Amino acid sequence: MMLERIQQSMQGPIMKVVLFVIIIFFIFAGYFTGTLFSGNPDKVAEVEGAEITNAQIQQRVDNVRRQMGDQFEQQYATEASQQLLRQQIKEQLISEQVLRANLTKAGLTASEQQIKAWAREFPAFQIGGVYSADQAKMILAQQGWSEERFRQFARQQIAQEQLEQGVGASNFALNFEVEAYYQLQEQTRDVGYVRVAREAFSDSVDVSDSEVKEYYEQNQTQFEQPEMVNLRYVRLSLTELSQDLMADVSNEQITSFYEQNKANYQDPAEILVAHILIDSSVEDAQSKAQSLLSDIEQGADFAELAKEHSSDTFSGENGGQLDWVDAVPTSDDNPTGTGWVPEFEAAALALENVGDVTDLVESQFGYHIIKLVDKKAADVSPLENVQDEIRQQLALEQAQKIFFEKQAILNEKLFEYGDDLEKFAEQVELEIQETGLFSKDSATGIADNPVFLEKAFSASILESTEVSDMIELSQDDIVYLTVKDYQPSQVQPLEEVKQIVVDTLKEEKIAEATKAYAEQVLAELEAGGSAEQLLATKELSWTESEALKARGSSVQFDLSNAIFALQPPKEGEVIRAVEPLFNGDYAVIEVQAVQYPDPSTMDEATRKQIAQRLANVNAQAELQGLMKTFREKSEISE
Repeated sequence: MMLERIQQSMQGPIMKVVLFVIIIFFIFAGYFTGTLFSGNPDKVAEVEGAEITNAQIQQRVDNVRRQMGDQFEQQYATEASQQLLRQQIKEQLISEQVLRANLTKAGLTASEQQIKAWAREFPAFQIGGVYSADQAKMILAQQGWSEERFRQFARQQIAQEQLEQGVGASNFALNFEVEAYYQLQEQTRDVGYVRVAREAFSDSVDVSDSEVKEYYEQNQTQFEQPEMVNLRYVRLSLTELSQDLMADVSNEQITSFYEQNKANYQDPAEILVAHILIDSSVEDAQSKAQSLLSDIEQGADFAELAKEHSSDTFSGENGGQLDWVDAVPTSDDNPTGTGWVPEFEAAALALENVGDVTDLVESQFGYHIIKLVDKKAADVSPLENVQDEIRQQLALEQAQKIFFEKQAILNEKLFEYGDDLEKFAEQVELEIQETGLFSKDSATGIADNPVFLEKAFSASILESTEVSDMIELSQDDIVYLTVKDYQPSQVQPLEEVKQIVVDTLKEEKIAEATKAYAEQVLAELEAGGSAEQLLATKELSWTESEALKARGSSVQFDLSNAIFALQPPKEGEVIRAVEPLFNGDYAVIEVQAVQYPDPSTMDEATRKQIAQRLANVNAQAELQGLMKTFREKSEISE
């Protein structure tokens, strides 16, 4: 009864208002509590007080997407792969911030002049080894970087180079290190050796059925066949629809479309201007700009003044020249216009003759002097140059309409025909296709698509007899699928893998026989014999070589490596060993003596080269240790 009275009292208008106020209170209490006590909700890490946010990670992801184009969707199609990319970018951002913070602590920075000089030497900004302002602007635009962001990047790179140079300058190699390295590098050895080839034993080994069975039973995991699935599917692809419709587009349709949309195939008039900018932060900026304008009116070289005085350093390096732009003012129909700020755009478009110069133009950036360098008249592309493009566009437009119509029908009919793929496909006249049996490692064709492959082996597909929900391979490529056949992972029968087992056992036995023979030869030598008779049984012979060099000798590379990897013998003794070689052969080696060159015979060029090499190795090791220390001592929270 009490509960009923409470429920009835809650129906009144006053209680509804009270409830509304309470709900709003809890919503805002939760919001402000979360914000005040947990900080920025977008933050994923913090390094020395500097936040790393999801927005920064997303910006890097977007940069990767722009650089990779269509390949991005293929490489990072699944949620797991995208999450891995974000984690890698997060670690990269943390490392960058760790370095940035510690460079600042060390007082390493860069002046504007250093940044300018560094930019001129930046390889990406050069064409044929020469700095190009146009190239620099293009690269920055492609990366979505502002000039200020590039300055920050350059400042950090210069500071990092200062660190590396400082570490490098403090590293050197002592004379004894140089001489020891030289002696090690130029040593010669008196040796005896024989290469025992595995092929010599390939016909002398047999494998019994009992050995095959034993190996198979003890190594079941080697013969496990992965799970496999055969899927039937219906695919709706905008690309395929568009290609099918290309032949249906008539010449009359193309001509009609061209005439109705001729403006789209018109290249508008273009202008090329140069400017000198005096930034508002410059002392007496207007007076300085006015003085430069007077110099120009009296015949001074505009380009030289731009190089010397313009605050826009990138265009200044190119005489103040900017990129070609469409000579179309900003409007509702053309919201981007020239891309310039309104004051600059209006003044530049008002210039009529090449060589004309504006009066001072004030904008949010400061004071501009603008010169018309060149201009191009509007031009219309002839029909024959664009008819293929129009054909593709018309086919694509029709395909898009059909694609969305069919997609809507499929999604609508999925509930009705979800248990019958044939009837489901008939609704939009699509063909049923089949993948054939494949595993995760053997997928080809559509099955190799990361999204398709991920779904193919998911429980929602494997455990269902129904047609799947719509699967987006991409924005304009969808499939619906169902399982035709499924084979769980299983151990392959011995009959199917017997030859593999036989070959494996033969390889093992050949290797054992080769090594055993080489050790037999070694034992003969250790006993004081010559081993000639033993070697003759395999048509082998012992080779003696005096003053053998590690480099430039006629001895095969892998054998030479094995010879010089052995410890040098003590005076009056020899070192003998059996060593495996890269291709499965074995070598019996006897090192009789080692000769080291006199360091005093080393020429100065070689001495300097070795010293530099050792110093570089030391510097790299120290830098790696320094970065590790930076990270350990930095305050990092994730």
